[in-house]
Amino acid sequence: MTLDVLAAGILSGGLYALIGLGISLVFGVLGLMNLAHGELVIAGAYLASLLVVDSGWDPLLALPLAMAGVALIAYPLQRYLLTPLLRGDKSAPLVGTFGLSLLAQALFQGVFGTHPKSLPASYADSGISVLGLRIQTIYLIAFALTTVLCAATHLVLTRTRAGSAVRAASADPATAAVLGINVSTVYAMTFAGAAALAAAGGVLTGVAQSFTPTSGLPLLLTGMAVMALAGIGSVGGVLLAGIALGVLQSASVQLFGGGMRDVVVYLAFFLVLAVRPQGLFRKAATG
Repeated sequence: MTLDVLAAGILSGGLYALIGLGISLVFGVLGLMNLAHGELVIAGAYLASLLVVDSGWDPLLALPLAMAGVALIAYPLQRYLLTPLLRGDKSAPLVGTFGLSLLAQALFQGVFGTHPKSLPASYADSGISVLGLRIQTIYLIAFALTTVLCAATHLVLTRTRAGSAVRAASADPATAAVLGINVSTVYAMTFAGAAALAAAGGVLTGVAQSFTPTSGLPLLLTGMAVMALAGIGSVGGVLLAGIALGVLQSASVQLFGGGMRDVVVYLAFFLVLAVRPQGLFRKAATG
């Protein structure tokens, strides 16, 4: 493996980690595998496109607004739709989020059409040289932003009262409710926070590549692979898992060609689930 391939894998892995962080957060706290997470990612890209394509904004300026917009959509969805499903049959939330995924795809097609879109930026195809290595600027930005958001998530979960409430609701919802914690609100805020992270990943994805209403599924599967590698409950592990997956994917493209790019992701996902279902990085990084 050349240093160029290694660097590309590490930096692209940052974007994978950002997508996987929201999935891991929701599953760890709510016990919910959100099959509509990929559509939350794409929703961020489409919301940003309203400002970037139609109004000429820079994607990085549109990013916080896209995060806020998707979070505002996600909060009532979880609070008033998914919360009742969580109280029902175990399969109900899974079916519910799958239905939301299909509904979101139909809405995207109806509002934005089916033609591929992208978020134009001066740094979309540019690169910089570091120690003789050519690094694509957008992936460097994505890696830096992912590191900041992972650190912020860790600090919120471990150093704030809101984070204490999240951890209590995750560990024992019944006891948390007895202690006066509004578990439903905690769940909704967690879901909204994960949606904001997904939207950030969507904006950066929209700069790096084109997207369509059906682009959410491969992003969901990539995020699930990151979560499987990281294990539940480790923000640092998510970042390490994203990097590992990015390096593995870049190496496979160099060795076997682009056709094996996604195959390696899915193979890693199933192998980790079979051999070490608690994740490879559960003990390597905590928090």
